[in-house]
Amino acid sequence: MSLLPPTRVRLGSALFNANHACLGDELKRVEDAGIEFIHLDVFDGYAVPDQGFPARTIAQLRPLTTLPFEVHLTANDPLRFVPALADAGVDLIFLPAETTPLLYEATFELGQHTVKAGICLALGTPLEVLPPILPMVESVLLLGRVTGEGARGRAFNDLVLRRVERVRQMIDSEETVRSGSHRIDLQAAGGLELESSVQVCLLGATSLPLGSALHRESDLTAYVHRLRTLLAESAPA
Repeated sequence: MSLLPPTRVRLGSALFNANHACLGDELKRVEDAGIEFIHLDVFDGYAVPDQGFPARTIAQLRPLTTLPFEVHLTANDPLRFVPALADAGVDLIFLPAETTPLLYEATFELGQHTVKAGICLALGTPLEVLPPILPMVESVLLLGRVTGEGARGRAFNDLVLRRVERVRQMIDSEETVRSGSHRIDLQAAGGLELESSVQVCLLGATSLPLGSALHRESDLTAYVHRLRTLLAESAPA
């Protein structure tokens, strides 16, 4: 597996790690730094012991940037959030594989609201759920730690590396069958640092939602440039 050209690896901001007292300013900071999409956590407080952005907040943020809004949805009854999130202007929703009943059918529900469908898998979820659903989704999100496991900022779990490699193989096989239709995005998230970001891209990830590693930096532009440089230097000749 070879690394994508660094210009083709999308870098995103997991905005939950930003300063919530000035989210509008934070959006401008990440956009000015070269970030290409916004990753928004929406949690119900029951499926995981945390809460994320409500649809009302997302709707207020939407006019402030043209960057795509991609929602990581973790809830016991995820489909009940879809209408409000669609109305708020999100572009893609990652449905949780663990708590979405009739996952294949659920992707049609997203389509009814003109929202792209993604699927998210926690670290302990078997990958065998993916092959039947791949034809229906735009993106797969693999978490580098168990959803809700401990405090935010927990270290990246190396177990996800093999999972990225295996899902890359699944996606490549599916795209061969499709023979030229749209590409399926592969994302890895959760505790990513510079080294682990390069590792998951070498194994086939095409997008990285960056959390605390990005937002703890005072100079976001310098961090993005450094990561892009490392990706370029790691690319096979």
